[in-house]
Amino acid sequence: MVDFQYAKELEHPLFRTPHVAVEEVDAASIFVSGLPFWQEQLFYTRGRGEMPWHTDPEQACRRLAKQWKNIAQELDAAFKLRETPDMAIICDGIGIYLSMLFWSNRRPVQLDRLDAYIETLDLVPMNLQERLAFIMKRPDGYPAFKQLNELVQEQRKLVLKGL
Repeated sequence: MVDFQYAKELEHPLFRTPHVAVEEVDAASIFVSGLPFWQEQLFYTRGRGEMPWHTDPEQACRRLAKQWKNIAQELDAAFKLRETPDMAIICDGIGIYLSMLFWSNRRPVQLDRLDAYIETLDLVPMNLQERLAFIMKRPDGYPAFKQLNELVQEQRKLVLKGL
């Protein structure tokens, strides 16, 4: 198994290097559980991939929204049982939102200077930076989950209006 290392553009303290067998991951997948930003990784390191932000961002965002529903159900179930959800699932959820955010603006995700890149995006929910900072400060809390769910719904509406 080859050691996986995120591209410099995808480095962020919340998203640690996953322990995955990259050679077993389908290059066409737009969502890989435990490996957020797979398509960006291919783009930044190999100059290829599906590039859903370029080819069909609306369809890609619809597919991500379906994945979010599954993750949201899992997180909601954990919170109802008063359990702390698995951080990998939380990161998958945040990764899905960030992918939707950037892809709906026809750009690949860039985490290395996230706030600066967000300022350049057109399709963004109100007060996004404050809300995202709130989520990332304590991502395993129920309020962060509810806020993330709201952001996903709002971004979905923006995609439908804006693309």
